Amino acid sequence: MNSSSALKRMTKRTEFWIFLVLIIMCVLIQIRSGGQLFAPRTVVTILRSMCVDGMFAMVCLVVMVSGGFDLSFPAIAALSYSLATTICVNNNWAQENPLAAFALAIVIGAVLGMLNGLIIANFKLNTMIVTLGTQTFFTGVSMGLFKMKEITSTLPMGLRKFGELSLFQVTTDVNGRIITSDMTAMFIPFVILCILTSFLLNRTMFGRALYAIGGNEVSAERAGYNVKKVKFILYTGVGAVSGFIGMVRVCMARQSIPKAMIGKEMTIIPAVILGGASIFGGEGTVFGTVCAISIITVVSNSMLLIGIDSYWQNFFNGLIILIGVTVSAIQAMRRNK
Repeated sequence: MNSSSALKRMTKRTEFWIFLVLIIMCVLIQIRSGGQLFAPRTVVTILRSMCVDGMFAMVCLVVMVSGGFDLSFPAIAALSYSLATTICVNNNWAQENPLAAFALAIVIGAVLGMLNGLIIANFKLNTMIVTLGTQTFFTGVSMGLFKMKEITSTLPMGLRKFGELSLFQVTTDVNGRIITSDMTAMFIPFVILCILTSFLLNRTMFGRALYAIGGNEVSAERAGYNVKKVKFILYTGVGAVSGFIGMVRVCMARQSIPKAMIGKEMTIIPAVILGGASIFGGEGTVFGTVCAISIITVVSNSMLLIGIDSYWQNFFNGLIILIGVTVSAIQAMRRNK
């Protein structure tokens, strides 16, 4: 009886079905691609692709749990790493140790996040409208006011070396040619951030406050939660972490491109919604989000393996948005009945 009720509860959770879809999809792609999906080189490529997007998904998840909708985190990341990298290049910093670049990006990101926090917490405006405005503002500051330039060959050596760190290598024989693929060490920050996000949401009073605010902000305030303070800390933290993630991307790509983050939210937000986070707030888990970002990453990296043109990726992302929003709406309607 206990096992039956436990199974029934599990099948009601969005995460269970997302995980099941991921497994079935991987098996089908593995068969359709002639066994290429689970080849070591392909697996390493998929895991590398998940690092930055997966970390951004954690940022997006905590905002959506609180009932918010952040469109500005890619712009915060871009402005943070562009400014930090430019400062390091001009002052000859981070040549041996990347710590200075990361510290600058985190501080700049926190300051930019504070702007979101101040507006959202004090004026109780729609988070989507506010972050859409700040996204445009931050991009304008980067490209118009500061006129940020691409930094490639002059990227500090400390950032290059940090991005080249690898956990292990795999070799693949492709038509008689031996190709070596490195599993980036940047996968470790992704795993750590997932663990920290799960701990924050499930084991801390701050996480409980986020779920409470997302469920019903008025009720949360009556229950004693300081909604303004929680929102200010949330968006400041989101900005700081976005700056860190942006610098991780710079290290992995070995270049700082101000426009590189444009449109990134259109990949991350669908994944978080698909993973079970409600667009109305109060719901969402790390496991579901990781499963969903895995689905999108596998799809985008396996299209050529199964003979589908890459431009279909936008079609699938749009379909995922519609499915995710529909599921969230249905769940909200069921709760209200």
